[in-house]
Amino acid sequence: MIEQTNGGRLPRLLGHAALGAMAMALLAVPAAAQTAEPVVTPSTPDAPPTTPGGEPTTPAADGSGDTTITVTGSRIRGIAPVGSAVIALDAQKIQDEPVISTNDVLRRVPQVVSLGANRAGGSAQNGAANATRGAGINLRGLSTNATLLLYDGRRFPPQGTQGQFTDPSVIPSIALARVEVVADGSSAIYGSDAVAGVVNLILRRNFSGLEARARYGMTDGDYREKQIALLGGQRWNGGYVTLAGEYSQNNTLFGSELDFFQNDNRARGGRDLRVANCAPGTITSGGVAYAIPAGGVTAANASALTLGTNRCFYDPALAVIPNQKRYSVVGNASQELGGVRLFVDGFWSRRNGTLPLLANVNATVPSTNPFYVAPPGSTPGLCAGSVGVPAGTRCVTVATSLFPSIGVITRPYHSKSWNGSAGIEFKPFGDFRATGYFAHGRSEEVDDRRRNGVNAAALQAALNSTDPATAFNVFGGPNNPATIATITDNLFVITGRTRLSVFNGQLDGSLFELPGGKVRIAVGAEHRNEYTYTELLSGRSASPLRVADAGSRDVDAVFGELFVPIVGSGNAMTGIERLNLSLALRHENYSDFGSTTNPKIGVTYQPLGGVVLKATYGTSFRAPTFTEVSTIAGGAGLYFDTLPGPSGNLQGIGIAGGNPDLKPETAKTWSAGVELAPRALRGFVATLNYFHIDYTDQIQALRGTPGLLTNPLYSQFVQFNPSAAQVAALVGSGLPINSAINQSLVTFIADGRRQNLGTTKLRGIDFTATYNWKLGAAEFDAGVQGTYITDYLFEAVPGSGLVDVRNTIGFNQKFRSQADIGARLGGARTRLTWNHLSGYDNTTITPRQRIGAYNTLDLLVGYDLNERIGLTFDVRNLLNEDPPFVDTTGGYDPQASNPVPRLYALTASVKF
Repeated sequence: MIEQTNGGRLPRLLGHAALGAMAMALLAVPAAAQTAEPVVTPSTPDAPPTTPGGEPTTPAADGSGDTTITVTGSRIRGIAPVGSAVIALDAQKIQDEPVISTNDVLRRVPQVVSLGANRAGGSAQNGAANATRGAGINLRGLSTNATLLLYDGRRFPPQGTQGQFTDPSVIPSIALARVEVVADGSSAIYGSDAVAGVVNLILRRNFSGLEARARYGMTDGDYREKQIALLGGQRWNGGYVTLAGEYSQNNTLFGSELDFFQNDNRARGGRDLRVANCAPGTITSGGVAYAIPAGGVTAANASALTLGTNRCFYDPALAVIPNQKRYSVVGNASQELGGVRLFVDGFWSRRNGTLPLLANVNATVPSTNPFYVAPPGSTPGLCAGSVGVPAGTRCVTVATSLFPSIGVITRPYHSKSWNGSAGIEFKPFGDFRATGYFAHGRSEEVDDRRRNGVNAAALQAALNSTDPATAFNVFGGPNNPATIATITDNLFVITGRTRLSVFNGQLDGSLFELPGGKVRIAVGAEHRNEYTYTELLSGRSASPLRVADAGSRDVDAVFGELFVPIVGSGNAMTGIERLNLSLALRHENYSDFGSTTNPKIGVTYQPLGGVVLKATYGTSFRAPTFTEVSTIAGGAGLYFDTLPGPSGNLQGIGIAGGNPDLKPETAKTWSAGVELAPRALRGFVATLNYFHIDYTDQIQALRGTPGLLTNPLYSQFVQFNPSAAQVAALVGSGLPINSAINQSLVTFIADGRRQNLGTTKLRGIDFTATYNWKLGAAEFDAGVQGTYITDYLFEAVPGSGLVDVRNTIGFNQKFRSQADIGARLGGARTRLTWNHLSGYDNTTITPRQRIGAYNTLDLLVGYDLNERIGLTFDVRNLLNEDPPFVDTTGGYDPQASNPVPRLYALTASVKF
């Protein structure tokens, strides 16, 4: 147990100041009860805030009878987050995005980086553990664990087989009134783990009518996307009910459909990264490689062997984007009874799909095998390790593949997630409002690989067999189907389950009035219980080996937020039209990692009309999750990995798993920015915001990380050319063996278990500019938003020194932006969007490779036949731009670019 205070004297002083201010303010509550009045604004359901830098001007439309809203970044209703910049997407923007999921909508925001869990795969930031191809949200590229995802201000149960991310697509996109992103430390507001910020999905409610939407998209090849969504609701005096459902589906995008998808990169100036697991394969004897000729080889024609290695590329048969179906439902209801509002809400979602897998074989073949072939003139070595053959037996190794004979092995997966909450809300006095709710949710992820390539024990038994009817022939000849079935009977089922229960109570309202306006406060408490269970079944299906682990923890929190309008309309003066101060503080106690107190202070200053200055400072704390500290959970163990080395692919052992010695992550964040909305240029708004993040003891899982074998950052975690005794000791250590390991082919051991990897220092600038204007009857709008990283320093381990990783593979690119221009005339509308990602460096090879910029255009054309019926046609990646070439497997970076080629889509919507 530790007491965590996050930093030095300044955070403590801020914390004491905030607590003192709140305590004094609470003493004034009785007086406030006599004088406070509710803030009332016009009623416009489902609309986002519209006043830059000011207070919200639209209602929550939540049926509560109070028309003030809560904007993400503050718990005080009717107050925009002081000092913080809010990135907002309204319902129309969400509807017009050329995608079929809430997750894909968010990934088009420049501050959201695709590192980590995404459906296109990739291995950065523990992406290799994304067995069910879900997709999390990663603000600033600091990891999905550092981004807190909420819906209507409430937490989701974690997802993933390790509980390592939350997929926002459990919420149907048609149900979203708006999405708000606050990309600075929001730990004092929502929870200490909101290190990089918070993303809040705000649901539509208090809605009457029926809306239906259908979308169908297709590429020039065989890839297809479909979506059907329905929203219905009814409101009445004092209450409402809203229900939305969505079905989305895409088929498999195979590598064979993509001309850039290739492992032999020599034609593009890169390396040949094709593997030797081919049919026919390659024999290695006495350290020399011999290529097996077409048609195979026997002892009788061993002279047909030639020096060299057969290389092949079977990956085009694999899924670049796996097929997936998703069913999502969300609902909410509210009823007022004598001044008390009762409310319930919840969601349910399921997704399932399949991933194809190659059955690669790395065989140690003893001379007792009836099909054994030794290259003429070679001297095979003694069989290494205990392979069940007589002592002194000679062995050759053979790399081959079962793909040409049996095709791919299908790996099904599925995910289920649900959450429900019920609460009460009432006004105890004045304009104070008290809210309490209980929420409970669960998630299950199953990577149901009933067959997962080759079973190591069954393979060796078949290689050791002296009976031609049961022995395995890896030299290119035919095999008994029963032998193949036995070898590929390799059960591998990963299951992850999480459970989240939350009790939350809050009181907010006005304390008293200053010349600048009403001082307002929110105070509350929260208790949550987090539970995680993981299970791995491996081995033969008739006698599987089960490894399971589970753990839970309690987190108790008290929090408060104080809003002080120092200068407002009542005391504005030249040079100070508005000056607001916000103090927030949250204290949390973790049952397994001690306590933490995190303050946040925000300032908004408006010197003159149309100019607003903002600044924030705060701290954060993220305790390791259960699977991050468990040594056996979430697929921990040994894997036989093939990774790019200095000059080509290398094979070796990757160690995965948690680390019980992990410490909590901590962070300090501050930001400063300006918003401009000149009164002389109506319709124009621009923002510029500088952010500064110091993130220490950041937890990362290194297995499969780009550059793990080549980047000096990770040298202490890699051992090259281990001895046979070292390999045998590791294999026999008792760690689960999760893929067949050929000990004689091991050229490295990489410790990819989770570590507190030093420090990240990230600085950059966010910017936006929008302009709306009219020409006659036509309405136009244009905008640009983006983020520019000025510094990204990373220390791999404490004491190793900070290294500049900005603009390198596996980290943030320097510049990300999106610009668009749209027009509307009557019922017709159109929009052109430019998505830009700057070029960056591939540091996994020497010399480093410069990767080109990635630019795509999207076009939308729509027509509303009337107020009820609308049609849109859009083209994503209008110019069919390929992802930039990266000298790695596949020839591109799946965590920086979209592999889907040009996609045409038609969307129809109907309202009743």
